[in-house]
Amino acid sequence: MQSDISWEDVKALFSKVNHVAVATVDEDGTPRVSPIGSVLFSGEGRGYYFEKFPKIMRLNLDRDPRMSLMAVQPGPMFWMKALWRGRFQSQPALRLVCEAGQRRKAAQDEIDSWLAKVRPFRFFKGHDMLWKDMSDLREFKVIRVEPVELGRMNP
Repeated sequence: MQSDISWEDVKALFSKVNHVAVATVDEDGTPRVSPIGSVLFSGEGRGYYFEKFPKIMRLNLDRDPRMSLMAVQPGPMFWMKALWRGRFQSQPALRLVCEAGQRRKAAQDEIDSWLAKVRPFRFFKGHDMLWKDMSDLREFKVIRVEPVELGRMNP
């Protein structure tokens, strides 16, 4: 994995966001971006997400395993502090350039990790509608980590 950014910084940012943007390439070369909330990391430079809803993205990755994930710092205070200082204290956004693996059935410990992440929402009506039957996932390997450039304010 190529990067000047530590894996700890990657995990810290991705753990704060509710979803990441995942980009793939359609058959005709058109970029497609999908929000995915189930991205989890299994080790340095490796992760997975549950592949329940994104049908076109699934077809794209079956044909071409190249993908990018992007997480953006959430919360207005992060951005307000940076605007006040004229500088970001940490990366405002990161892009992971990845190679997707094959779709497979999730192991029980992977399902349990996901359910632990969404546990605070278990009493909401939409919890089971969205997350109850998460059974298939796709692993990915991070090829490189890139900061999203925002000029002189980047750390």
